[in-house]
Amino acid sequence: MVSFKVLSALALAGLATATLDPCTSNTKGKKPSVDLSSADKSSDDIQAAECSHNTRVSGDQTFAVFITDHSKDSNHGAPYGTCYAFTTAAGSNSSMVTDADAWTFFWSNLGSSSGQGTGCIKDPEDGTCGCEDSDGSWHKGSSNCS
Repeated sequence: MVSFKVLSALALAGLATATLDPCTSNTKGKKPSVDLSSADKSSDDIQAAECSHNTRVSGDQTFAVFITDHSKDSNHGAPYGTCYAFTTAAGSNSSMVTDADAWTFFWSNLGSSSGQGTGCIKDPEDGTCGCEDSDGSWHKGSSNCS
């Protein structure tokens, strides 16, 4: 299991510009046919829930693509992976390509399911739900973050 200190350091590095602003819809198992390297920001080694609950760019984030890293499937809070955040148009749900390891989060109604779809962000040590403030501070057992 990955240590909490390592995950915390990685999460804090990735959350330096994250803002609590949950997505409004999602599509699991598909992603837009965009070059992920063209993302406005990418964050490695985070939970899918972090990708769906926080925006990662300073402008208006339109969607984020999460790609699962299966080497961490047994860790609390899985799935873990890389979150690619975009400010460009995502295109329609019908133009998306199938990818079993992808999960796309939309800050609009373009997804095939409403809401975040991921459940809560979990403590990597024990799986307890919590939330993170925009400065990356973790609040175990809370859902009242800003």
